[in-house]
Amino acid sequence: MRPYLLPAAVLFLGFASAANVPHGKAIYQTNCAGCHGAKAQGNIGPTLVGEVAGWAPALFQRALLKSLDDKGAMLKAPMPQWGKIGFKGDKGKAPTTAELQDLQAYLKTFK
Repeated sequence: MRPYLLPAAVLFLGFASAANVPHGKAIYQTNCAGCHGAKAQGNIGPTLVGEVAGWAPALFQRALLKSLDDKGAMLKAPMPQWGKIGFKGDKGKAPTTAELQDLQAYLKTFK
């Protein structure tokens, strides 16, 4: 690769992996708020503010797709397994890594 192309490639890759917080908010409001509360404070489902929002992306993804918590135990609440049914409107397609990153980025906006 030519030296002057490398910075452009690195810059592009950095923008491509940035989370889209407004998209994460839309995902949350449509799929999660009913059980976890408008501000992820917990309701029928547990709170997502704090510890869960701060999980490593791989743990967060595993929780949503396989219903396993950070210790590998099944989640106590009967949460839908998005890896099988997808988010609302996705017609059974598993959420993408980008959608999960967007959702987690939105959860991190709560203090």
